[in-house]
Amino acid sequence: MMKIENIKVYNNKNIYSDKKVAVVDVKCDIEKAQKFATYCIQIQNLIGYNLIELHDCIKEVDKIKVIIEHDNPKVISQVIELAVEAVNNNLKIEDCQDKILKLKKLTIETELSPNTRLLKNACQKRGIRFTRIGYTDTCVLGEGKWAKVFSGLLSDHDFAQLSLSFDRELQKRVLQANGFPVPMFRVVFTQNELVQAVKELGFPLSIKGCCKNSPNFVNIRTNQQAIETFNTIKNFENRVVVERFVLGNSYKVLVVNGRMVAAIKRISPYIIGDGKKKILELLSEAERQNKQIQKNILKQGFNLYDILPRGMSIYLKEATNFKNGCIVEDVTEQVACTNQQLFCNVVQKFGYQFAVLDFVTENISLPYTTIGGYIVDIETNADLRVFCQNCNVDVYGAILDVYFEKMPNPSVPIIAVSGTFGKSTILQIIRYILQRCGVETTIDFDINNFYLRNISDTSDVKLIEFNPSDQIEEIEVEPCIGIIANTLNENQIERNILFSRSIKENGYLILNINDPFKYLYSSKAKCQIVFTSAKFDHPDLKAHIELKKPCVYLEDDSIIIFDGRETFEFCSIKEIPYSYDGKLKFAIENILQVVAALYFFGVDPEIIYKFLIEYKNDSHQNPGKFNIFDINGVKVIIDDIQKKEHVKIVIENLEQIGICKLLFVCDSTKKDLIDFVEDRERIVYKDIKVFEDVIALISVAMRKAKKGEGVFIILPEPLNKDITFEIRESLARRKKNFVNNA
Repeated sequence: MMKIENIKVYNNKNIYSDKKVAVVDVKCDIEKAQKFATYCIQIQNLIGYNLIELHDCIKEVDKIKVIIEHDNPKVISQVIELAVEAVNNNLKIEDCQDKILKLKKLTIETELSPNTRLLKNACQKRGIRFTRIGYTDTCVLGEGKWAKVFSGLLSDHDFAQLSLSFDRELQKRVLQANGFPVPMFRVVFTQNELVQAVKELGFPLSIKGCCKNSPNFVNIRTNQQAIETFNTIKNFENRVVVERFVLGNSYKVLVVNGRMVAAIKRISPYIIGDGKKKILELLSEAERQNKQIQKNILKQGFNLYDILPRGMSIYLKEATNFKNGCIVEDVTEQVACTNQQLFCNVVQKFGYQFAVLDFVTENISLPYTTIGGYIVDIETNADLRVFCQNCNVDVYGAILDVYFEKMPNPSVPIIAVSGTFGKSTILQIIRYILQRCGVETTIDFDINNFYLRNISDTSDVKLIEFNPSDQIEEIEVEPCIGIIANTLNENQIERNILFSRSIKENGYLILNINDPFKYLYSSKAKCQIVFTSAKFDHPDLKAHIELKKPCVYLEDDSIIIFDGRETFEFCSIKEIPYSYDGKLKFAIENILQVVAALYFFGVDPEIIYKFLIEYKNDSHQNPGKFNIFDINGVKVIIDDIQKKEHVKIVIENLEQIGICKLLFVCDSTKKDLIDFVEDRERIVYKDIKVFEDVIALISVAMRKAKKGEGVFIILPEPLNKDITFEIRESLARRKKNFVNNA
């Protein structure tokens, strides 16, 4: 009997393959595992996919790891269930036709439509990134500042930008990914998933189909109601959105060309009690017969024969749309500035020139950040007459003023850095030089949902710090320049291999010649390999040059660039302040990799030189990262270090620039990094709970230190930056007071 232990589905380039794969841990013999893997491929091909026999079975101590290619993460989980059932019951795939038909239906629900698939193919031919959003038929074309949201073919001649709002799942995922307030939700396909969603979200709930033409049920308060509603929606489509029902007033807001133009409040029809008449007497004849009104009255704790207290109001209908007779109030002039900015930011992030937003809050005149508020819906094809009839604005005139531009080249280049240490400093130097060139640049530390999160990002170049210590198993980004600064821990090798494989084929991977795994990384990469070396006589460097492969190295204090054809001198390492007159070894290695990255990225060498000799790695340019202050003859060094090996390297380098005798200041969580220091009296540490604890530690160390010695402060972020700012500002005030007194 085969038993599934774990399933992990990868949708991007991953540690196992460049393709999408599912990795299944099973307990059985190897023959059954191989049969199971074959069945998974066969089932997928039967339901419409065209997959090759890509699968593998890796035998481990107590299980077998089965790797299976897939093309749809939602379908593959059910394919695996069917394949296990077939193997355990000794069935042939041909005996499972009913279940295969159900899988075909799920495939239709979750796959791209033919038109969008053609769009995807066209993007791939032109090298334009295509990013699908959830299981919807809408996608993002391009990257960053050039990214546009598309959905289907709109004409015979061209693709055009269209609303994201026709699909509820798509809309909510984009809002959520970008940090906008949306009610908690789950997308479910089965009744078991519905039950789990109800447990996680709690009542009351809204349950609706993902497509806008599907039913929308609100204020669900019992499990029975939830199941009945779910079954009703399943008659229309397979995907169902389960969402927390947000209490509050309902508003519609119109945003045109980055400006909030109009806002209206939707109020449900209601009756007010006089303390004498029954609810039945307060209703019209038609309202008495309306079963939906009766249900809404019961939900509010009354029945038709109750006497409504004087002044109390009860609502007859949900204020869900304008067709059910809700009351409309113009609130355009009442909207808080914070709320207006939210609406404009949402519309801008989606890339729309105009849109209508459904917003729920207690009072739109108060900031949503204070009292709460949620974006419930976004539309670009809404009926705008309600604004024209109820608000004193020229809605259509504002829309006619909108100007649409054609989409430019949609690619935003990425420079990414991996390694044990030195990553952030390398990126800071690159950013400094690019920004001095007038290139807008930002550094990103999160690679999850990277392209979706960066829709409409204005950066000309994106810089990414890739941390191989994190448990990263798949990677979406494709840098044009990749740098692996160094590898001091073997547990980072697998992630660095994945990083190497992610570099674009026409890009460059820059490797430190002293990295013992450089040949492993270069063998996995499909791009050109650039070696950097602080020593010209390194045998691996000479072999690299003989093969006419590019490199950047140091020879007689001169930085030399070899582009694979020609060799030329860049500058003397001593001209660059960060190298400390060419004595700081790890700084030299960082500088060589920066020069290599920017040169092969296409920056003119003279421009690189001009701004590189300005860079000092001080508290302004790279706060908290190897900053050195001179306080009354004592050298104070501040850094954020994670590894003991890194500490030792920094100490060795400090000796090279004349800082030999050190006192160490650190949080108690960092003291293990310096357990090799023999004189324990030269270590000052404690549990840091507030910033004043850091000041106290440094004060103790400064009283102990003598002129010519150093105080090495090792703190995690953001404390390392905070204390850097504190020392810098303190020295600036002291200098100002000295000048004023003089």
